[in-house]
Amino acid sequence: MSIYEIIIVYTIVFGGEYFYPEPEVQYRYTRKDKPYVFPGRVEDWDGTPLWRLYENNHGASRHMSNVFNIFVILQIFNLINARKINDERNILDNVFSNSTYCIILLIVFGG
Repeated sequence: MSIYEIIIVYTIVFGGEYFYPEPEVQYRYTRKDKPYVFPGRVEDWDGTPLWRLYENNHGASRHMSNVFNIFVILQIFNLINARKINDERNILDNVFSNSTYCIILLIVFGG
């Protein structure tokens, strides 16, 4: 599960500006012709400033905020998947039988 999560998160961090949509043109900054999110990395691979130019005026980038939200959603799936550890196939079997688990799941999902 961790390898799966690393692949997804790294793909969005390092390649999100090529496929992750940004519906609001004003948040594309200098890339208004491209319909994708502006890179949230501080610098590009060659040292060219990316988000550093807008960090003081706009705070956290929408790109990295989306990465964090996707990471949290992946953790919710991991929480559900980690219920069964002895090669059991049905991860949803008796999912509502443990009230503490349900409360924690709702707190994580609600937060």
